[in-house]
Amino acid sequence: MSADYALYRLTDAARLPELYALVQAAFGALAIDPPSSVLKETLADFDARLRDEIVIVAEAERRLIGAVFCAPQDDALYIGRLTVAPDWRRRGVAGALIGAAKAQARALGANRITLKARIMLPGNVALFRRHGFAVTAEHSHAGYSAPTSYAMAWTAA
Repeated sequence: MSADYALYRLTDAARLPELYALVQAAFGALAIDPPSSVLKETLADFDARLRDEIVIVAEAERRLIGAVFCAPQDDALYIGRLTVAPDWRRRGVAGALIGAAKAQARALGANRITLKARIMLPGNVALFRRHGFAVTAEHSHAGYSAPTSYAMAWTAA
């Protein structure tokens, strides 16, 4: 964690509009085909995620600057919607959020983290590789013949 921002589990539903705006803006700016499914989600969907998942956020100066959504799945923790505000990128926030997800996995007794990364976003794939994730499979979205995403996993040592 940096002195510039704090990481914590978001439980305050009053912050949902801010979280929703952060995630929607980040994923809406991505030039990917097909577009992210998060763009079809509503504030009510985010409210359900806040209740059913573990949402870890990064905050600086009372502003949400990053987030990752974590959901236990079988013997693993699935992470998704890793988001960092554009003005906070390349400052270690994504890595800190990944580290917090790893700590959450350990706390839950999960020895693996899984995720999906878009092939069209090689910088994201590289970020996850730097944090110990490996490609485990390729997947194609419905209607696409070529792979569009990687399944990736990290396993605790």
